[in-house]
Amino acid sequence: MGVKFALAHPVGAGPISDLRRYEWTVEVSAAFVGAMVGGLLLMAPLDFAWTSSGPSLQVDLLVMNVPRAAAAGAVLAVVTAALAVSLGVRAAWVAALGSATVLLVDHLRDPAAGAAAALTTVNYVDSLFGGMLLGALAVAALRRPASGYAFLTGILSAVLIGDLTALPAGTASSLAEWAAIDTPPVWLFALAVFALAAGTLLNRLESPLGRTDYGDLPLGPIAAALLLVTSQVVAAEWLARHSDSFADTAMAVAVTMIVAVSAAFLLPARDGVLVLLAVAAANVGSAITAVPRPDWSMPIPLLGVAAGLWAGRRWPLPWAGLSATAPLAVFAALTAGRTATPATVIPILGITALALLVGYCFGAVTPSAAPSTVLAVAVLVVPCLVLALRGSSFGRVAYSPRWFRDPADIAAPAAGWTALAVVGCCAIGMSAVYALRPAAQRPKRPSTQASAVG
Repeated sequence: MGVKFALAHPVGAGPISDLRRYEWTVEVSAAFVGAMVGGLLLMAPLDFAWTSSGPSLQVDLLVMNVPRAAAAGAVLAVVTAALAVSLGVRAAWVAALGSATVLLVDHLRDPAAGAAAALTTVNYVDSLFGGMLLGALAVAALRRPASGYAFLTGILSAVLIGDLTALPAGTASSLAEWAAIDTPPVWLFALAVFALAAGTLLNRLESPLGRTDYGDLPLGPIAAALLLVTSQVVAAEWLARHSDSFADTAMAVAVTMIVAVSAAFLLPARDGVLVLLAVAAANVGSAITAVPRPDWSMPIPLLGVAAGLWAGRRWPLPWAGLSATAPLAVFAALTAGRTATPATVIPILGITALALLVGYCFGAVTPSAAPSTVLAVAVLVVPCLVLALRGSSFGRVAYSPRWFRDPADIAAPAAGWTALAVVGCCAIGMSAVYALRPAAQRPKRPSTQASAVG
């Protein structure tokens, strides 16, 4: 009877086969929610619900170490993506689930106890495991169009929400200050762990235990990440203390862009184009006036990124994306320190254009390997030169002494003009990539984003 019963139920039947009917929904949900969690952890490191009761010295130390923690998380994201490419999609899902679980357990502790702990150490833990989550999830999600679209929408909108967040004005909170007050909330961690667990269960048979055909470790993206991220952080910290001189600013821009172009050539085919687009978008985004904003503008980054990704997939013109960053940089320079009627017009115009631009750039360029996409995202995460200029008045790489954008702060036009100079350098770099590197070959299988190219 037992043998007949076993034969009557084919392999794969049961709960797993029932779950597989929702495979598309599960993977898309896991990609979006997991990317949102990882992005918010890297971009919004200060939870004012915790740090408001913490020692002032620890908060200051935390802000000073945010760029380095973000850099560590960004590099680890690229390394994790490269390892996941070699080990397979199942390993990517397992790594993403494990990272999200660690983050959930870490954030379940008592906020009052967390405020008394070493805040800098807590931020490093969030950055490192957040980077692992993003790198592994990229390999798991980018192999399919729908889940890849969800991943990019989640990570890019999370980066923008964290970067465009206003410094809380007082005890009263608003949606525009949400990322500074409760990011990410515990329920979002729990939702991400649940979705990733379902995705891991569905992909448990992707790479059997006896597999011996592991791919080569793509070293190009790892070397590019170490070179670009490290140089960007060092240059930003140096410029925050030496921005009074035009010559120093010009030298920082020149050195950073030489390194960025060099890193672009370490990537396979023309994957470096997306990295250079990300460099331009990151600097322009740091130059715009983004606060104060009304609460109804909260969905703009998410909707703008989704629309931009769709447009980029529909009309893939990388040069159009780079060209659009130039007028946005000029807009940032001309509107610096100015007010409109009503006063929120300039911030809303700026964030809408930025969201559409970032989404379009990542939609217009499809790298041949997932680690290249992760490196482009890492460029958006790591503080850039223009952000260093914004914090030069208090000697930190931050928008304010408490990290987030201060509505009372008036940006100088120099930030916009510096961003325009970066855009010009990126144009030169893109021309070199297109002239010297061949286009990627037509893929033989659909999972090109998870290939071990490089």
